Amino acid sequence: MDERELEQRLRTAVEHAAPDPLDRILAACGPQAGTVLPFEAPKKKRRWAPLAVAAALVVMCCGAFGISSWRGANAVDSVVMLDVNPSLSMEVSAQERVLSVTPFNQDAETILGDMDLTGTDLDVAVNALIGSMLQNGYLSDIQNAILVSVENQDAAKSAQLQQHLTDTINSVFQGGSLEGAVLSQTVTESADLNALAQQYGISVGKASLIQEVIAQDSTLTFASLAPLSVNEIALIAESRHLATQSVTQTGTASTKAYITAEEAKNAALAHAGIAESSVAQLEIEFDSEDGLMVYEVEFYAGGTEYDYDINARTGEVVNFSREGGISGGTTGGSVTSGSSGSYIGEAAATAAALTHAGVSEADTAYLRCWVEHDDGRAECYEVEFLAGATEYQYEIDLYTGAVLKSERESHGVPASGSVPASGSSGVIGEAAAKSAALSHAGVSESDVSRIQVELDRDDGRTLYEVEFHVGRTEYSYEIDASSGAILKAEQELDD
Repeated sequence: MDERELEQRLRTAVEHAAPDPLDRILAACGPQAGTVLPFEAPKKKRRWAPLAVAAALVVMCCGAFGISSWRGANAVDSVVMLDVNPSLSMEVSAQERVLSVTPFNQDAETILGDMDLTGTDLDVAVNALIGSMLQNGYLSDIQNAILVSVENQDAAKSAQLQQHLTDTINSVFQGGSLEGAVLSQTVTESADLNALAQQYGISVGKASLIQEVIAQDSTLTFASLAPLSVNEIALIAESRHLATQSVTQTGTASTKAYITAEEAKNAALAHAGIAESSVAQLEIEFDSEDGLMVYEVEFYAGGTEYDYDINARTGEVVNFSREGGISGGTTGGSVTSGSSGSYIGEAAATAAALTHAGVSEADTAYLRCWVEHDDGRAECYEVEFLAGATEYQYEIDLYTGAVLKSERESHGVPASGSVPASGSSGVIGEAAAKSAALSHAGVSESDVSRIQVELDRDDGRTLYEVEFHVGRTEYSYEIDASSGAILKAEQELDD
């Protein structure tokens, strides 16, 4: 109803507020002689009775006040965001009534269940949500951190609501005998934060927290932190001594799900075969690899830099690298027991790759091995090393040590054996290219099947592409068309 319709209805009500009393008055006077002439007021000077006017004003004022009150009670005053791994936001009125709840991921939909929190008091809603998180295992003694973010145009009110919610959640934790950690902050929405939140399916509050963390440590990335829980992000920030004035924290994030830093250090040293007394500049801190929490262990020994990622839950060596003056060094030790105890271990995988390449570890200038994961599932060992002018890359089976794939790239090194001279066209010819590839692979032509040789150009360079199979193994070569040098060699198990 617009203002014009409201005014017309009020006018009609006033016009009928004082009915004509003539008939009632005549009846009370008894029989009368003569004729009663009704008095008609001049039409141009029609006036409303004072009481009627007052009544109309009261009705109009009450209506306007009622509309204003309704709008105020349903206007968004604050936005409150809760993040554990479930991520959601609530729009809240000035009276701290929940107007709407928006879940940002499947975990948030799980904790909401069939609860309809619209119209409930904010404290009641927060209690219900924390209770559901506890019941569904999202909050426990091993994942005990929650992030509270408040957005309000009034900075003082935002800070007050932030503190109030922190106290409320801490009370819920105490009632459930949980030693929780509450991270809280006030946020200001921006286009950049909104874009990041939508891209990663998280709240603007969690996006703001991640930005604060990576701003203090450039080795961390938004993509690596976004899938983590607030507990995990808090542990990474704490281990790296990152602090920000915009985020306050009560309590300590739990480490009960993980091995200790001391155990991670021992796992790395055992794998490297190095005594702790020989180690210098040792650093240990939390990190993540493809959503997996790891301890990053870095140290120097004998002029060599060692970098290890240790599975923070199991103690497994996820990946390692060493760089520097490697001389007579050894991968040494065995992989610590854990969920992948049946794997052959990084040492065995490295040895398999070196043996296949015909290279000794002492001849490598760079050597790295790690477990490659896909969607959280271990796929194979990846081994990379540099020997002379040749780079090697291997994929090794986790359980058998079989070479699943090998690739080597030589920078201008001629193929072994004699190379036929270039013909008048300036290329060695398909036969010579095939011979160079077979010689490098150490197989005879009678052993191969499905051999293909094609002349091609890549980055302005003329080369031969040679592909063939030996049993279930597929070989791929790139041969310099002018010199016969092996530019690239790959070997892969063909399923």
